Amino acid sequence: MKKLSLNQKGFVLPLVLVVIAILAAAAGSILTWSTAELEANILNQDYELCILTGKNAMAILQAELEEDVNYEGTNGKVLDENGGYYEIRVYKTSEKLRFVEVASQFRTYQKAFSGEIELLSEVTGAPSGQIVRFNWKMLGGV
Repeated sequence: MKKLSLNQKGFVLPLVLVVIAILAAAAGSILTWSTAELEANILNQDYELCILTGKNAMAILQAELEEDVNYEGTNGKVLDENGGYYEIRVYKTSEKLRFVEVASQFRTYQKAFSGEIELLSEVTGAPSGQIVRFNWKMLGGV
């Protein structure tokens, strides 16, 4: 009877070691998974901020065109408030129509937007106008 109880006492140490090894493997896999998930979330956030930079640039474009119908865009890249860069190009296709291209960049992501703006010029003689229609689309990477 005594031999049986001594064997049971010796069984606890290997059992504890096996349980610790299983827990360590589970903790390692959870850590690896959470690190990969965190990196994917950061990349997704950068992608969304790139799109936001482009939309901010289009809002700036609308404001500039309503103030001055002869606005031609930025001369090169401009820093956005969220840390990205954008560039605006405006092409006058007629007195009332403008073709626009907006390029945005945030870290490694780049997006391009293009569109057509129809303007209603003010009669007062000032170069200001009102946007009647703005059709735009996101083109993808630049």
